[in-house]
Amino acid sequence: MDAVILCAGKGTRLLPLTENRPKPMLPVGGKPILEYIINKVENLVDNIYLVVKYKKDMIIDYFRDHPKITFVEQGAIDGTGYALLSARNYLGDEFLVINGDIIFEDDLSGILSYENAMGLVEVENPENFGVVLLDREGNVVEIEEKPKNPKSNLINGGVYKFQSDVLDILEDLEPSERGEVELTDAIKELIKERRIKGVKLKGYWNDIGRPWDLLDSNRHILKGIKREIKGDIGKNVVIEGNVIVEEGAVIKHNSVIEGPAVIKSGAVVGPLAYIRPYTVLMENTFVGNSSEIKNSIVMRGTKIPHLSYVGDSIIGENCNFGCNTITANLRFDDKPVKVNIKGKVVESVRKLGVIMGDNVKTGVQVSFMPGVKVGSNSWIGPNLLVDRDVEPNTFIYKIDEKRVKRL
Repeated sequence: MDAVILCAGKGTRLLPLTENRPKPMLPVGGKPILEYIINKVENLVDNIYLVVKYKKDMIIDYFRDHPKITFVEQGAIDGTGYALLSARNYLGDEFLVINGDIIFEDDLSGILSYENAMGLVEVENPENFGVVLLDREGNVVEIEEKPKNPKSNLINGGVYKFQSDVLDILEDLEPSERGEVELTDAIKELIKERRIKGVKLKGYWNDIGRPWDLLDSNRHILKGIKREIKGDIGKNVVIEGNVIVEEGAVIKHNSVIEGPAVIKSGAVVGPLAYIRPYTVLMENTFVGNSSEIKNSIVMRGTKIPHLSYVGDSIIGENCNFGCNTITANLRFDDKPVKVNIKGKVVESVRKLGVIMGDNVKTGVQVSFMPGVKVGSNSWIGPNLLVDRDVEPNTFIYKIDEKRVKRL
């Protein structure tokens, strides 16, 4: 048995977080999404094939020493079907196929018991996914992508078990209107012959397609951690609940950490800092005097030195916050925060702060309105209220179209 994990895509709905990294390498609970999937399957299979393309070196460098992993580069044609087909020369008679951007709990025993099977999930918003219909015997009889009027609340969970003949089907497919070879088109051929079962996945499942999905999975992972304090702890530090402080981290005097939370190696917290639940501070971050972080992911090398608040946010690598940088995370009317995703304004969740790329610098007294996205390598001048998205490589020193410069 082999496993193929599809991790070649960019993840445009997660911009600016994916400007400098592939979506499967986004951190959840202190580790890349992809690492959780690999941990799930490594004892079930003999070989793991990672299909890579966008920012492939980041994936290869991180997992190169894993004894079961082989890297396969996707060719010029896009699509999940062509991604699987790229690994054809390596695969045996049967194999697992898993999307590289999901967090799930199921042990896969149900899927492995069939020749061809698709993992299914019950959701409240099936219109945003591929909706699946089953017959009485559990065979998949229909799959429809993002229908306006869903016939079911069962969706495609992005976990599959196939026999090798699915590769022959893929070989004969023509690219879709989007110019992609789609795995779902091959599944539709299996459906015609009642040759693929639908298996409900047990436990937590999340398709990380939007920034608030990342925060949701981060909370889920942190709920399962156990307390482990290995770092250097200063005087009068209060650590409550399940908190991981890795060796090499420093918690300075009079700081408070409320779990669940993860403080990675090289991070420095305090003095007088407040780390609230569901926060992850990645390696070499700094949260200083009187700064407060809540329900957020702060990536490597970012510095939030003093008098700042970051709530319900995702902050990229190597950012630097000027004194009193504030992220608003709740609307006055208490309605879901609106976010621009690929040019379309959508409702997200009740609380959402800023979504920030890498290498962003803010001046003193900068405030961000809920749901604002800030592209990588941007500078935000002092005393600004940022109430709109900021493109990458931009210097803003007044919120006025005439006062925006490209770096």
